[in-house]
Amino acid sequence: MTVATSEQKRVFIASLRASMRRLGLDIVHPFAAQSYNATALGHEKPMPTFNQTSTLSFIVGSNKTFWEPFLAQHYPAELKTEAEKKDPMDHYCERLIPEATLQALKDAQLYSDTDGQEFTTPFTVAFSHWYITDPPAGTPPPGAKPTGFVAPPPKVLPIQHVAHAAGFAHFNPIAFLNVHPIYGPWFGMRAIVMVDLPYDGVSDNQQLLVKEGDSNQTGTYSVDSKPIDANPAFLGLPAEEIEEQNAGLEATKNALMTKGWDARDWKEWVAFRQ
Repeated sequence: MTVATSEQKRVFIASLRASMRRLGLDIVHPFAAQSYNATALGHEKPMPTFNQTSTLSFIVGSNKTFWEPFLAQHYPAELKTEAEKKDPMDHYCERLIPEATLQALKDAQLYSDTDGQEFTTPFTVAFSHWYITDPPAGTPPPGAKPTGFVAPPPKVLPIQHVAHAAGFAHFNPIAFLNVHPIYGPWFGMRAIVMVDLPYDGVSDNQQLLVKEGDSNQTGTYSVDSKPIDANPAFLGLPAEEIEEQNAGLEATKNALMTKGWDARDWKEWVAFRQ
């Protein structure tokens, strides 16, 4: 279990946010792993806690800011393997999110690979594309110095449910979508980062809170890492209208899924999301 000063925590979170933003990942939402582990799914597929009583974790994602940095750093002509060509965004995230996390730990002096004083702060990354590479993404090559990266949990973490439990975005089980107070359903969740550091609630979230006039909005609103109880899309609607909206969503979803997944139907999926 890693012990860090408040200043080291501050530097780590600030560095992580800055690095992720440069990658186009402008959503960095801190929460306690235990907030998800306390749920029914969390009992079945728990997040690692590193023996912390409250473990610092992050939902990492993006809004429309993602595309320019992604395209600038990930040229299609440079994709070498068939897997990279098939899922370039997945490989972009697998390659760079662990690197950014490791660099943030170095910036906070929570990691060193200098000869004679090697120490690490363990961390792991679970990606939203629901498969685990072999070896796990971020694993150092044989003979390399340790990175602190540990393999993600063997059971895939359901990132939509984690985001709900983390107080980030309400999971609507009818639409199979997470709804955010600012972005609605128009954002992407790329990974969950878990670090062997304590989560300190309000103080950690205040490093990333949206402030009035902040042009670099992170979408972070929760300050207590508790589940979002209400779907923000339905706030203010009477119960009968919510029931009518849910029935409409259910009917549309069933119609789309009965047709099967066809890329040519993308406009219908966009309309459903809207």
